Amino acid sequence: MKVVTAVVVCAFIGVDAGRAAPPARHVRASLVAERDAVQPGQPLMVGLRLQMDPTWHTYWRNPGDAGLPTKVRWELPEGFSAGELQWPHPIRFNTGPLVSYGYEHEVLLPVEIQVPPGLSSPDLHLTARASWLECQEICLPGKAELSLSLPVRASAVPGPAAGLFEGARRRLPRQDPAWTFSAATAAGSIVLSMSPPRGTDLEEAYFYPVTRRVVDYSKPQALRPAADGHRLELPRDPNGNAVDRLEGVLVGRSAQGPVALEVEVTLADDRTALTGDRSPTTE
Repeated sequence: MKVVTAVVVCAFIGVDAGRAAPPARHVRASLVAERDAVQPGQPLMVGLRLQMDPTWHTYWRNPGDAGLPTKVRWELPEGFSAGELQWPHPIRFNTGPLVSYGYEHEVLLPVEIQVPPGLSSPDLHLTARASWLECQEICLPGKAELSLSLPVRASAVPGPAAGLFEGARRRLPRQDPAWTFSAATAAGSIVLSMSPPRGTDLEEAYFYPVTRRVVDYSKPQALRPAADGHRLELPRDPNGNAVDRLEGVLVGRSAQGPVALEVEVTLADDRTALTGDRSPTTE
């Protein structure tokens, strides 16, 4: 009971990161760049790097039952612009009856910075304010004012952090036209139907919804066979939001390797969607 109470407190603190709350102590934040210089007119990949103490974690864009997503506020020179945070696929944290989505050990959240072609200064100085929630049995709101300076040159090569970006890209969900998806509501569930490329047989799968309070995070997701591939049964949140689209990330494993795919489909109302004759499996 003690652990469950701690997570509930974590969610409460996250809603209003109180001014008197203690500072973050278990996550180190920094800004890193993929290349060693800024090239005028060329996009610059930078990233927020979060390094977490053992047993501590931060959160994905949808934190699940408790938590808050990490945020970054940029202060950029005139003519520059920053894209959205790119989110490597998360893992699940089970604490009592609650399930949250996030990261442990270390994560890099990449961002693409648009650089104007007329840049003439000898160097570039970027600043950002990052905020996050770090949790173990208790939760602490974290924040940091970060900076990154790079020279401006006509050419650039991979910098010391290039490997971090390669690792993050391997975990970024992707769009794959060889896969087709559809989704329907049925008997208190959302059924996600998947037609993978020929020869791909999912051995386990889990769907991370982007929209909060659509799926019941605490209940298992059942993977079943179908004539054209697989179906994943997602129990609906009984007190959740009514939506007409299903958006999220499918993470799984097949004999061909790991799978991490973007999913965004219109929800149909099909009460015949629940079919299959194989015992449920989950990630």
